[in-house]
Formats: sequence, structure tokens, C-alpha cells
Amino acid sequence: MSGPVFTINFRREAFERDLARSRQRITRLAAWMAYFGLMGLVLYGYTLNLAAMNRRTFQVERQTEQFAESQNLPRKVPLDPTQIAAIERFHLSPRRWRDKLARLSKLTPDNVSLSSVAVNPGNSNQPLDQNKLVLSGTLRGASGEDPMRGVVQLVAALQADSAFAAGYQNIKLSQGRAAGTSAAVTEFTIECR
Repeated sequence: MSGPVFTINFRREAFERDLARSRQRITRLAAWMAYFGLMGLVLYGYTLNLAAMNRRTFQVERQTEQFAESQNLPRKVPLDPTQIAAIERFHLSPRRWRDKLARLSKLTPDNVSLSSVAVNPGNSNQPLDQNKLVLSGTLRGASGEDPMRGVVQLVAALQADSAFAAGYQNIKLSQGRAAGTSAAVTEFTIECR
């Protein structure tokens, strides 16, 4: 006979163990490299951000120093009493209008639909028109009832309410007419001055 029919490799098991250990080492090495690479990118981003912040801080400090050195401080602007009153009125305006509109929502009956609420709709510069409030809407009355009765009652309620009427000398119905679609619907415009 010339040679063996088959051979057995007794080192195969050791070879597979070495191969598995090599794979584990490569996987661990890749994980650590990815971790440190990601940390390096994060630190690089923070470094760039710090450099930009330092540059911007230096620029603002330099502008502040130049402004202080030039002594070009803003001068006081003289205001007459009407301008001061207008500034105070605009300062108090949001709170006052919030209260007025909240009160208006409580005084408005369920059958009234307001289509517009306008302050100084003509955009007039006249002191009397600065506080003018115009309410427009529709009132849906019951059938057989006088269509203007509900509108007149709404105007009377607005006049009688001290919280809403504060600041107005005159609250009146400036326009009222039955809508063309139905006799029970009345369109109205109320002016408060």
C-alpha cells in the first residue's frame, strides 16, 4: 500500500478556538476604536463651539469698549404731556382690553353672534376716536318677536354694566336692520365712545 486512506487532524479544535479568540479580539478592538472615535468627534464639536463663543464674546466686548470710548450715549428725548399720556394708555391697554372683552363675552346673549370687534376702525388720530369701539354682529330672535328688541336690550345691558361702560361716555346703536334672508335675524352695529 502506498499511503493512508484518510487522515485525522487532531489540531482542528485548537485552530477553531484560536480563530474564535482572534475574532473576539478584533470585535473588541473595533468597539473601542468606534467609542474613542465618537468621543473624539464630540470633543471636536465642543472645541469648535468654544472657539466660536470666544470669538463672539471678544467681538461684543470690543464693540462695547468702542461705544463707551466714543461717549455717544443716547440722548434724552423730550416728550410733551400728550405723548406721555399716549404711552401710558398703550402700556395699560392690553390689560384693560382683556377685561373689557371678557366682560363683553359674559354680557352677550347666546342668540347674538359678533362678526367684528374693532378699536378705532377708521385709524383716526383724533383723541376722541382713539378709544372708539365698534361691535358688529347679528341677533337671531324668536319668530313673531320684534327683531330690534333683543338688540336694544343688548345695548341697555352694555350701558348698565359699570365694568364694560368704564371709559365710555356714550354707548349707542348706530345701525340696525333686518337681514334679507330672514325676518328673525337682525344685523346691528354698536358704537362705544
